[in-house]
Amino acid sequence: MRPPYLVAVVEDNPGLLADLVEFLDLRGFAVSGFGDAEAFFEAWPATCFDLLLLDVALPGVSGLEIAQRVRAQDVTGIGGATGVVMLTALDANDDHVLGLNAGADIYLSKRSSLEVIEAACHSVLRRLDRPDAHNSSSVGELWRLHARHWQLHAPNGTALDLTHTEAVLLFSLCEKPGKSVTREALLLRLGKQETLSSLRNLDNTASRLRRKVQAVCGMELPVRPSYGKGYTFTGYCEVDP
Repeated sequence: MRPPYLVAVVEDNPGLLADLVEFLDLRGFAVSGFGDAEAFFEAWPATCFDLLLLDVALPGVSGLEIAQRVRAQDVTGIGGATGVVMLTALDANDDHVLGLNAGADIYLSKRSSLEVIEAACHSVLRRLDRPDAHNSSSVGELWRLHARHWQLHAPNGTALDLTHTEAVLLFSLCEKPGKSVTREALLLRLGKQETLSSLRNLDNTASRLRRKVQAVCGMELPVRPSYGKGYTFTGYCEVDP
């Protein structure tokens, strides 16, 4: 089974952002939610998303500008083609033209149903032929977790020593690849109480681990946050308990 498609939703309306992330996550995508362009650019291009779902009228840097920057990277060959679906509260033809010129594959009204938005995402991914891209890029990209020895082996053969907390976190995620594991479930596995401090420490641990893997192994750890929920291991992993 291939890893799920990586989708970034950039929307400044917290309610709509949560709805989109939750719905697409339930539909099998690995979704990351961002409230503005600044938050998105902290994750990209280190995370190579298959598809972007962008609010046109974001505060500060707009969705149009995000699309233009991502398209500029696509032209240089960094990360390959990325699908772009634009969402707007406006219906003016001029806005549609701007969105399409910025690199949008599909331009939708925010009044569209969640099912229509999902269908648009699948349509764009089919046109980009992402299934073949996933299959070709994932060959041999197997992560190996030796939980008992607190050690992770990257697909390129690099070994990384883990802390006990990192090993338990990865073990919990690798048990359910492609599925979101809630932060509450992860804390329970770690023997921690569900407090604001513990939740913050968990998020910090996940962020540090991703940076640590990138620095030591030279590869991105396929662990994705699910907005307001938890984390998902989106790659292939073999676990040695």
